[in-house]
Amino acid sequence: MIPDAGFVFSIAGLNASFAGLGGLLIGLRRGADAQPLDTLRLRQVVEFAFANLLLAISVQPFVALLGPDGGFRLSGGLALVAIVGALPILQRRVARVGIAWGRWWAASAIALTAIGAVLAAATVLAPVAGTYELLMIVMLARPMVTFLLVLGAIDEPDPVSAGGPAQ
Repeated sequence: MIPDAGFVFSIAGLNASFAGLGGLLIGLRRGADAQPLDTLRLRQVVEFAFANLLLAISVQPFVALLGPDGGFRLSGGLALVAIVGALPILQRRVARVGIAWGRWWAASAIALTAIGAVLAAATVLAPVAGTYELLMIVMLARPMVTFLLVLGAIDEPDPVSAGGPAQ
């Protein structure tokens, strides 16, 4: 068992909670009142949370099988693939539904992606539990920030339908 397994498993539990909340909101907002931007963001919440959950719980068996250095390196490498791999998928989805990148959405996505990629690369290069734990916190922030953007837009008109830029 890795020394900080409780912390990593807590992160996994928090991600599972975000996945559940995102799924609940998707179900509640289906239909005519579902806005393309909210639907995209809620889908992101669930996808980020599931990926993060798998990354958080997989570190323990990787460390058990490969030792601490190999386990954290593999986990950091998989996180880097998940972070970088999400970018073209997100770009395609945004373009498909015609959503403009808004100022706050873009800033948060770029910042969290950059910080996550740096921490994932650092974990690969110098595998330390603390670096991986910081990575897990940043990865948790991705669905958290996206969820907050959805909550902040619940009572606002859809900027895409209104002809304005998406925030």
